[in-house]
Amino acid sequence: MTGTLIGREAESARLRELLTHGGTVVVRAAAGLGKTALLHELSRTATTHRVLRLPGLAAEAGLPYAAVHLLCSTLPEFPELPGRELLERAMGLRPGPAPERLAVCAAVLDLLKLAARDQPLLCVVDDAQWWDEESAAVFAAVAPRLAATTVALVFAETEEQAPSEPIADRAGAPASAPERFARLPSLPLRQLGHADAREVLAHACRPLDDAVGARIVAEARGNPRRLLEAAGSVTAGGYGVVPLSCPELAATAATLTPAGRLLFVLAAAEPLGDPARLWRAARRLGLDADDAAPLEAAGLVEFGPWITFREPRLRQCAYGLASAAHRRLVHGVLALATEPHREPDRRAWHLAHATIEPAEALADDLERLADDAGRRGGLPAAAAFRELATLRTADAGLRAERAVAAADAHHAAGAVDSAVRLLAVAELGALDAAGRARAERLRARMAFDAGRGGPAVGRLLTSAQELEVSEPRLARPAYLEALGAAIFTGHVDVVHAVLTRLAGRRPTGSDRLLEGVAQRCTAGYAAAVEPLKLALKTLDNDHGTDARSRLLACLVAADLQDDETWHDLTHAELDRARASGARTILPYVLTHRALAEVHFGRFGTAESLVAEAEALTRLSGAPDFPHAAGALAAWRGRELPEASACAENAGLAHALSRYATAVLHNGLGDYSEAADATREFLDRDGIELAGWSLVELVEAAARSGDRSTAIAAAERVSERACLSGTDWALGADARSRALLADGEAAETLYAEAIDRLGRSLITPHLARARLLYGEWLRRRGRRVDARGPLRAAHEAFAGLGAEAFADRTHRELLATGERARRRVAETRSQLTPQECRIAALARDGRSNPDIATALSISPRTVEYHLHKVFTKLSITSRTELHLVLTAGES
Repeated sequence: MTGTLIGREAESARLRELLTHGGTVVVRAAAGLGKTALLHELSRTATTHRVLRLPGLAAEAGLPYAAVHLLCSTLPEFPELPGRELLERAMGLRPGPAPERLAVCAAVLDLLKLAARDQPLLCVVDDAQWWDEESAAVFAAVAPRLAATTVALVFAETEEQAPSEPIADRAGAPASAPERFARLPSLPLRQLGHADAREVLAHACRPLDDAVGARIVAEARGNPRRLLEAAGSVTAGGYGVVPLSCPELAATAATLTPAGRLLFVLAAAEPLGDPARLWRAARRLGLDADDAAPLEAAGLVEFGPWITFREPRLRQCAYGLASAAHRRLVHGVLALATEPHREPDRRAWHLAHATIEPAEALADDLERLADDAGRRGGLPAAAAFRELATLRTADAGLRAERAVAAADAHHAAGAVDSAVRLLAVAELGALDAAGRARAERLRARMAFDAGRGGPAVGRLLTSAQELEVSEPRLARPAYLEALGAAIFTGHVDVVHAVLTRLAGRRPTGSDRLLEGVAQRCTAGYAAAVEPLKLALKTLDNDHGTDARSRLLACLVAADLQDDETWHDLTHAELDRARASGARTILPYVLTHRALAEVHFGRFGTAESLVAEAEALTRLSGAPDFPHAAGALAAWRGRELPEASACAENAGLAHALSRYATAVLHNGLGDYSEAADATREFLDRDGIELAGWSLVELVEAAARSGDRSTAIAAAERVSERACLSGTDWALGADARSRALLADGEAAETLYAEAIDRLGRSLITPHLARARLLYGEWLRRRGRRVDARGPLRAAHEAFAGLGAEAFADRTHRELLATGERARRRVAETRSQLTPQECRIAALARDGRSNPDIATALSISPRTVEYHLHKVFTKLSITSRTELHLVLTAGES
């Protein structure tokens, strides 16, 4: 998910307005509609504000001024606060009579203004319905007076649920929440529309059968929390239901008749909500419509054109209340009610859950239908079918073979515990040599994914060598996987072992990729570039290429600086991983795509992808990927993440860490630091994107006076660019050579760089070329000519959010005599007419009293508006106004 919350774009925009204009708003909604998520997004985007998060605590609802106390403890002490002693008496921290509420209001208002004196203040209050009455009354009185300050105040209140609403959503609000903030501006949240609800469900990263997804959307009734909970409530891509213990439902179920309880379980086990199938199965159990009446009367299930539960969680609870025998019974009748020719996979699923004994014919059907199930419900469904086939197989050898395949599918779907369990099942059987090699390859892959360390690389290579003997069809993908892991960790000694095992077979896309990458790591860029280009062209025609091979192809495209192929491969792979539910490989794919998005200039999208990858790795317990996060921070001109700045010995992480360090310091103008970070790549020609660092090294060395290093790096860049032939590579080469040229030759090269990079997808480097060209023009005294490329570069950097490069460009513009307005992420809004008038008068040297007299306002109002002007223009005093405010803006 990128940008604002799905379905909440208007609400997000309304809250962001507060960051510019100040004021108060109360977000009101039922539980689960996304109030907390909205506050979190607002806090994350308020980068120019001091952000205070004040929770509402039910335990403190009866303590007078508890929330005011929390506010005071969160802010620093202000000795100059007039009502300091008064507030301490109100909070019980100082002896004395309780102060009047009006006096407390005045003291809190002064406190908020002091907190926002040096930096705008955003105060967000979640679960404000739990605030004590005294604090709520104070803030309700203070809030309207914040419109003339740089304080933004956002409350979130949970509206009381109607009795007919789900049990789970009635928690979170007091029994009768008074309308304490009724006079304040309100922002109500409504249920999501159908299209937005489907999009939220799709972003839950779990592929679902379309019909099951539609049923979940209907049951969730536009509530995002229920949608996200429902995404985790189904198993096997929608074939099954995860049972859930629900004590509060047990009492209700106890009042039902035995027939009613059985119908309740039957409806829960039928995942599609198909009434025709349900009643066919119910009749086999002797159930009829009369047995549905108590369930409808209790508001649990609706038996209409579609069988829907009041909320998705109730389906889990109903299934969890049933005994194992009752579950087998309802699955058995559902199997008989499912047409074998129309839905053989659903019938086999129910049959498998209706028995616990081995059944060879059923096991064969489950194995045969696993791929069909995968097309409906992704890898989780295919893995579940393969596991059921394993459990229903009596033959020990076949059972072990199927267990390895099921374990592989479960690991790919992210279910590591299930994969470990099934590998243990495989060990109980009689695996042949091929089965043992496949099992060892899976164990090595699991070890690598869990720790991404070097020892697993050798195990991957060993398993590939064993597969070459026992199952040659799988050997090439296994070698590619070992090769990719070796590049990732820097253990390129594995490459020599791979080269010795390559055989002269009919080349396919994966064969060409394997041989090309191996040559790239041993013989260098020049020897491998043409085979790698051919491998990328034929990759789509090689249906045997697996996900990890395609990831290696993404790295190859980036190394060749083939931006269009890089875009296409990473985009297609991300779609494929999401659609299939390949949760183990998804963090790798997200990181590759995020790295591409950084270089395509879509930093917001890259940030979302990085966050998603980090969330997935946290769930699995695997290490984070520093690659894209470091590059993103560097281009934004921010401190690098700790993992990105670590000094590893080799591998992709180290190479990208050095690259990120160079980008950051080139943006800041610390050219010596940038050169030191990338100098090592003069002697290295690895596939770990070393070419990117060489481009940074040329600029850093040239600007720091190390011309010999700059020339050597530029020669390497030119060699690679001639072989690659892409606009990205040739544009970067022209830019690098321009840094070392002079006169007409330099100007021609800068023009070529801008032209070529303008035809590529790599927009940040296009802005870099314009910046360098503008700097070159300015240093040769052509200040007027320099303003054009510098203005274009500054606009691009500001739009991207590349703050360090934007600042560097801004300084160059000022050096040309340009009166350029600085733009930063949260201060890009135009000045209001009043702010323009005040700023223009201040720029011309008028004092605050003079401005007040001229405009018939008070000097204090002038001071307030000037503070907002300084914030919007990212300056600190009126002496800078002539640098950032042109005459036309008065």
